[in-house]
Amino acid sequence: MTSNRNNTLLRTLALGVLLFSLGVAAASAQSFQGKFSLPSEVRWGTATLQAGDYTFNLQGLRTGNMLQVRENGKVVATVLPQSHNPAVAGPAELVIDNGKTGSTVREIRLPDIGVVLYYAPHTPKHGTATEEREVAQMIPIAAIVPAR
Repeated sequence: MTSNRNNTLLRTLALGVLLFSLGVAAASAQSFQGKFSLPSEVRWGTATLQAGDYTFNLQGLRTGNMLQVRENGKVVATVLPQSHNPAVAGPAELVIDNGKTGSTVREIRLPDIGVVLYYAPHTPKHGTATEEREVAQMIPIAAIVPAR
């Protein structure tokens, strides 16, 4: 009888340790940091980012996907995507639409962590089909590897 209790206790303890370890691994995989440089002014969500160097931190992968953009360490934008999909192979990059109303971030591709995030375009008014023609621009992203 004591042997069965000890076995049950050991199994429960082992299961608890395993679940805790998986939780820690999942929590550490829930953020991603990177950096990019914008050659010109870009709208991203409700924020307008000027040309320059930026870093970002993506929290809540595959749940909320909140992305904070920083310039010189200060948060300048917090954006949430409209949707997301598994990433395709290729480089990590921002996809920016250059249209009549200016440049807008359309998506961020992060194949290293397996996700593409899609953002709503900035469309304050509608024009003709020719006026609304958009051209995509790709901005490379570099991952920031935290020091260990």
